Amino acid sequence: MFSLFQKATIIADLDASSKRGALRALADRVAADNDLDVSVCMDHLLAREQLGATGVGGGVAMPHGRIEGLKDIAVGFARLKTPVEYEGPDGEPVDLILLLLAPEEAGAVCLKALSTASRALRGPAVRGRLRAATDAAAIRTILTESQDSEAA
Repeated sequence: MFSLFQKATIIADLDASSKRGALRALADRVAADNDLDVSVCMDHLLAREQLGATGVGGGVAMPHGRIEGLKDIAVGFARLKTPVEYEGPDGEPVDLILLLLAPEEAGAVCLKALSTASRALRGPAVRGRLRAATDAAAIRTILTESQDSEAA
């Protein structure tokens, strides 16, 4: 089974004081790991945020965008040291951010990946485990197990 999180960039304790700062720090790492131009990534992410904040509730945000020339889905996950305001539907600050970038022409693939990520992060128990994880390897394991259990 394809794991959305197998090659994901994971940051266990991202230090950011704002939504924009958190997006930039995570986009920097995802761009570097996937040979992308970070300014192009940020432009797409910020344009998407203008359409509506990507906070989904429960302290989780899922910023995403489609980028021309990208060959495959690029995923990043960050657990923030301190939650930031993110304009989520429940008004709660965000401390778990899953960033997803997809090829421009991959609309259906992007939606499927967002749905998979959303299902993996929707349970309070999974979010609690992610918040308690000791390092990036533990976070990857939790995300992968969560995706696998949702697919079963």
